[in-house]
Amino acid sequence: MELIREVPDTSLASLFDGEPMVQSFVVAGRRGRVWITTADALTVPAFGRAWVAAQLDALRDELGARAFNRALASGIRLHAEQSAALPLAA
Repeated sequence: MELIREVPDTSLASLFDGEPMVQSFVVAGRRGRVWITTADALTVPAFGRAWVAAQLDALRDELGARAFNRALASGIRLHAEQSAALPLAA
């Protein structure tokens, strides 16, 4: 899964549950994005594309491809400490 990191832009906070400082990625070849607050990202050892991809792979395995693609289109919010089910952005 190819992730393209987006340039941080605080004016886009409305896309990220009102969070002004996020690390966001577009998933290449799919319509959707994944994001995590910068504060959360700073607590993840070795945060980066590999960590985000691993979280997305786990979510896809859990939800199945169809539900995963729907979630991705809505925007997936990651957290530093993941529960059994990843919270999805509204």
